[in-house]
Amino acid sequence: MKLSKSYKQILFISFAMMLFSFSSSIAEIDPIILGSNYHEQIEKLWQQRKPHIIKMIENSRFDPYNLYNVQNETNNLLKYTDYCKKYKLLDELISVYFKALDTLTETDQYLFAYYLDSPRLSIHPLDKKYRMWIDSQKPIGQESILVSSQFLYLLSDTVGIISDIKKEHRTPLMKEALNQFIPLLIEHYNRWIFLETGPFQVRGWGCKIGNKYVKTAINHNEFIEKKLRRELGDDKSPSYCNAVNDTDMWIIAGVANLCYIYKKENSLVPITQIQYKKFINYLKTGLRLLESRFSYTELKDFDGKPVTGAIFDAGAWDDHPDYAYAGYTDKQYPDLSQSDKNKYKGKGVGWDLSHARRFVHVFGTLMKTKDILGLDFPTKSLMEMMANQLVYATFNRDFKKPLFTNFMDGTNGWYRVGYSGRKGFGYRPWSITIHVLTGGYAFWHEYNSDIKKVYDALINAEINSKNFEDPETQSLLIQFFPSLCFMMGC
Repeated sequence: MKLSKSYKQILFISFAMMLFSFSSSIAEIDPIILGSNYHEQIEKLWQQRKPHIIKMIENSRFDPYNLYNVQNETNNLLKYTDYCKKYKLLDELISVYFKALDTLTETDQYLFAYYLDSPRLSIHPLDKKYRMWIDSQKPIGQESILVSSQFLYLLSDTVGIISDIKKEHRTPLMKEALNQFIPLLIEHYNRWIFLETGPFQVRGWGCKIGNKYVKTAINHNEFIEKKLRRELGDDKSPSYCNAVNDTDMWIIAGVANLCYIYKKENSLVPITQIQYKKFINYLKTGLRLLESRFSYTELKDFDGKPVTGAIFDAGAWDDHPDYAYAGYTDKQYPDLSQSDKNKYKGKGVGWDLSHARRFVHVFGTLMKTKDILGLDFPTKSLMEMMANQLVYATFNRDFKKPLFTNFMDGTNGWYRVGYSGRKGFGYRPWSITIHVLTGGYAFWHEYNSDIKKVYDALINAEINSKNFEDPETQSLLIQFFPSLCFMMGC
């Protein structure tokens, strides 16, 4: 997705609200009129985007990365179907997600990275045949765990929503989703988390303890245990060796959804009580890891009152190439010829606002599932602090020209300069603002009412009209509009 745009280009979505034929702010609109047009517009956008989503899923047979994009584009819409009880739309999403089952490959061979005492890439047998999404490289395709875990989280979210619907109200598609998606989730999570030889490693990053490369080919259970103890790299290794990444989050949250369903209606989840306890113990480790990575900030709200913000894993990515210019805040493209590039680095930098959109869904799932699972993390207070961080630390507080810093801690330097060898590429300060619209952050309105003021400013920004028949525009809108449901009303 192209993010390096001018202010008017970044916020062109806001003009779409004029489709509702309203001239005042959200707060001043009759909710009955607003609700009617709001839901109709979402339905129209979905019908426009549905063929594109289907095509993406079909193309995942050759390039599984398409599934990553499907989650990005539809997860906010899926949440909306739950919050607003739009079950016809939920059925349509399910019917589209089903098509991904046709792009799975069944295999007992796996292309490992840094398998024990092996080259960087090598093929080794698995204990049995598994279904997975793999790319088209030869002689055997490779699994992207990031892509698969992100899409599987979407499926876990789907069945979690269905489990909350009374049995007698579940449609045939919903019942089939429970029958098809849950075994696929179990199959993947068992393989990733508990299989003795797993696919997780940080050898490719050069991570060492005492000048010796850390263990490779480990399962996710051991992987997060080592991260919790910071045993994947010492202080001479890159800062991100022990970082919690989005793959970790997706798997943890997906398991939370799976355990939630089992606890509510265990006949839906074909595992034993012993297996359930294994998943719960894994989940508890994951929650301890996530909880251990928060730090807290002193902020002031719009009235000048002191509030607390929360940053996740601050500084964990400071040494990563994507963050090499996080401390450089000039508008001009950075001079890459400088010998002392350390002066461009930031310190204690948080996640970028694009990747931090994971927080909305992951921590939302953990909040939803924790009580029935007997867990105490996360807390409502933490969710409020995360929302505070977005509103009071990243927002420029300019309600006429609203913009947001590139990073969650409030750092506003350049991101991904020269990414993947692209000459002249990079996200300049403020250029990730678009993801405040598409990232689902508006769902956090339930934790901070000032989010409404921020989105009023975004929606009422004075900008140029765009062609709303444009597929890219529709893609952005279908991510943005559903996240407004708490403000718009169902």
